[in-house]
Amino acid sequence: VPPHALTDAQALAILGLSQGASETDIQQAYQRLMRRLHPDQGGSSYLAAQINAARDRLLASGRPS
Repeated sequence: VPPHALTDAQALAILGLSQGASETDIQQAYQRLMRRLHPDQGGSSYLAAQINAARDRLLASGRPS
């Protein structure tokens, strides 16, 4: 899923974050989810792609650290 295909609201929901999440919040949520849902950990490629796209979308939005 290309990051531009998601809205900020969708990306926040995927990562379990709320509006105003910082770059640090985004990175921590990403790492927590990938530890559980990465294909190498028994998760799916689809979920990993969604998590990657959500992180990329939100970091491209220029969030504060």
